[in-house]
Amino acid sequence: MIDDAFVADAVVHGYHWGPDNFAIPEAAMTSAAGFGFHQFLSPDSPARLTESEFVRDWPTEDIEEALFVETGVDLVCYHGTPIYDFYRDGHSATHKGFEWRAREPHRVLVYGAANPMEGAAALRRLEELADQGVNGIKVYAARFYQGRTLAQPLDDPEFGYPFIEKALDLGIRVIATHKAIPFGPVRAEPYSVGDLPQACARYPEMNFEVVHAGFAFLEETALLAASFPNVWFNLEVCGSFAAVAPRRFAELLGPFLQYGAADRILFATGCPLVHPLPAIRALLDFEMPEDLVSGMGYPQVTLDTKRKMLGANFLRLHGIDQDAFLRRVEGDRWSAARRDSAEVEPWSHLRRRGIDDQTAHADV
Repeated sequence: MIDDAFVADAVVHGYHWGPDNFAIPEAAMTSAAGFGFHQFLSPDSPARLTESEFVRDWPTEDIEEALFVETGVDLVCYHGTPIYDFYRDGHSATHKGFEWRAREPHRVLVYGAANPMEGAAALRRLEELADQGVNGIKVYAARFYQGRTLAQPLDDPEFGYPFIEKALDLGIRVIATHKAIPFGPVRAEPYSVGDLPQACARYPEMNFEVVHAGFAFLEETALLAASFPNVWFNLEVCGSFAAVAPRRFAELLGPFLQYGAADRILFATGCPLVHPLPAIRALLDFEMPEDLVSGMGYPQVTLDTKRKMLGANFLRLHGIDQDAFLRRVEGDRWSAARRDSAEVEPWSHLRRRGIDDQTAHADV
C-alpha cells in the first residue's frame, strides 16, 4: 500500500537484452532502444541505471525488492513476451514468471506469451499455459520476418478468432496485446487498434488489454472505451510520463477519462524498464491542468480515480477481493521487509547486492 492506496503493477518483465539472446542482428537496435527508453522514462539518478546495470539478463530476484520493498507495490503481473523474431527466449521469458509465482503465489500473476499466427501450434501453446494456471495471454501485433513486417491481427478469421475461442474454452479471460509502440525496425500500422473492434464485439466475454495505451493512436484507442466494456487500457510506459513529461501524460490520460474509461485504466511500469516509485509518486501528486479541463473538457483526476488506476481496476479485472488479498499477505516476508525498511533510494537493494557479471551485457 502507498498512501492507503492498493498498488498493482500490471506489467513487469524479466528482460534478456544481451547479444547471446539475439535471434537476428537487428536485435541490437531494439536493445539499444530499450536502454534509451529507460533513460528517457527515468528521472535523474538514482532511478536511472547504467548501461551495464540495465542491458542484461534480468532474473526476477533483481526486481522484486524494487517493487515490494523500495516502492510498496502489493501485487504484480509478470508478462512474458513472444518476441521470438528478435530474441531467442522471446525477450521476457514466460518461465521466469511461473518460477516467480511459485515463490510468491499470492503476489504474482502471470500472462504467458503466445503467437496466434502459429495456428495449431498456438492452440497447443494455450493448452500448455492453461495447464500451468496462466492468468492471461500476451500477444504482439506484428512480427519481423526476412526484412518484412507481418501483421498479426486478432480479428483474423483463420488465426485470430480460433485463438480467442480456444482461450475462452480453456477458461482464459484476458488477452493483452502490445499496441502503439512498434518494436524494432517494423511498420507502425499493425500496432494500431484497428483489429480490436470486431474481436471485442464478437467475443464480449473476453477482456482485451491494450498495452501502452495512449503512446500512439490516442484517439482511436480512447474511443474504444465508449463502445466496448471489455477493453482495458494498460499504461505501461505511458504511466512514467507522469514523472518525466506530465503535460504529455495529461494529454493522453484526458481522452480515456473523457470517454468513460476510468474504471478500466491499469497502471503499469514494465519494471525494470523503469523503477516504479517515481511514476507512482507522480501519479498520486498529479492534477489535470486547468486549461485542459476548461479547454478540452477533460475531467479532474480525483483521488478515487487514482486509486482505481493504481490497483482497484486490476483487482476487479481478475476477480480479486482486496481485503482477502491483504489478509493473505499480512506478515509475509515482503510485508515485514516493507514495514521494517527505512526510506531507501530506487535500486538500492540491487546496487548493494551487485550484479552478477555473467548476466551483464553492455556491449550492444
